[in-house]
Amino acid sequence: MSKRTKSYCIRCNHRTNHNILFKHSIRSDNEDYDYAIDYMTVECMGCETVSFREKFIDIDSAYPDQNGEWIPDITVETYPKKLRATRKLKNIHILPKRIKIVYEEAIKAYNADCFILTGVAFRAVIEAICLEKEIAGRNLEKKINALVRNKLITEKESKRLHSIRFIGNDSVHEMKVPKEESLSIVLNIIEHLLNNLYLIDYNSKNYLETVIDQFTEFTELLSYTIPKFESGEEIPLAKILGKKVRRLNGRISDFENELISKINSGDYDLLKIGKIDTYGESTSQFQHFKIK
Repeated sequence: MSKRTKSYCIRCNHRTNHNILFKHSIRSDNEDYDYAIDYMTVECMGCETVSFREKFIDIDSAYPDQNGEWIPDITVETYPKKLRATRKLKNIHILPKRIKIVYEEAIKAYNADCFILTGVAFRAVIEAICLEKEIAGRNLEKKINALVRNKLITEKESKRLHSIRFIGNDSVHEMKVPKEESLSIVLNIIEHLLNNLYLIDYNSKNYLETVIDQFTEFTELLSYTIPKFESGEEIPLAKILGKKVRRLNGRISDFENELISKINSGDYDLLKIGKIDTYGESTSQFQHFKIK
């Protein structure tokens, strides 16, 4: 008996060399249909993952090749099965809980070849997003259109989501089995949507400078820049922020007014309100802040 074979490894995610740990073979005793089955327990020679392998040899279907040898049809199944979809999204833990649950169950259904359930589950992901975003509508068609009106998705993206809605409706109402190719495309659309709405900003936070439009983000930026200055220094906000002032996208006055309000109310204590004076070579008057 050969001590090794080529087999799919779920951890390596491709065919690798495997050691055969155990093998048991049977041969059909049916006079009308001849076949053989090899059952094997195998271990990946790379990552050492152990799996089960079933090799079905359809002897009755054998046909002669160009050399006159009879070649049977052979079907190989491995368990755990090869995954149709592996999670490509990074930091999925930050997704809202109900969206994460539905998305993961959709992946499980897809990998288990439950295509009707997969079609319904992918449709449910869109429903979950609408719930989380508080999008109103008497049906999913209206909700998808509302996502566009709320500028959460584009018109082109809405057309793709309507396609998913059609597949989900056909699955749940007509028990129509979606094609595997269709579900593969749907998975890409869903993951693109989740990435755009929830993940890309989080994943790029420490690597890309993005525009700031929330006061909490503004105070986080201040907390990063203030320690670069000496206690007691009295300087304008633009000097404190330096080059990073561009992240405010022209809204420095709005953030400055809210900052002054927070300092006066005692809700922000890293700065004190200073004088209004010129700074550097500029003749304009600027509100100054004291570093505490």
